[in-house]
Amino acid sequence: MLYHIRVRGPLSDYAALREYADIVAAPTGDGAMLSCQVPDAAGLAGVVALLTDLRLEITELRVVQDAT
Repeated sequence: MLYHIRVRGPLSDYAALREYADIVAAPTGDGAMLSCQVPDAAGLAGVVALLTDLRLEITELRVVQDAT
């Protein structure tokens, strides 16, 4: 499933997140909007744990519905 996650926090290089997971970051004024593809709930939990470990505040998390 595809998720969009809005984050705020001290990370200055959001592109470095690609080293850890299939995450694409689009910087915003106060953080970034992340798009990530995960296979299941365990994968999503891993992404959330990663973001928390990096001291990023998750301000929004939503699933992107498949267009098919």
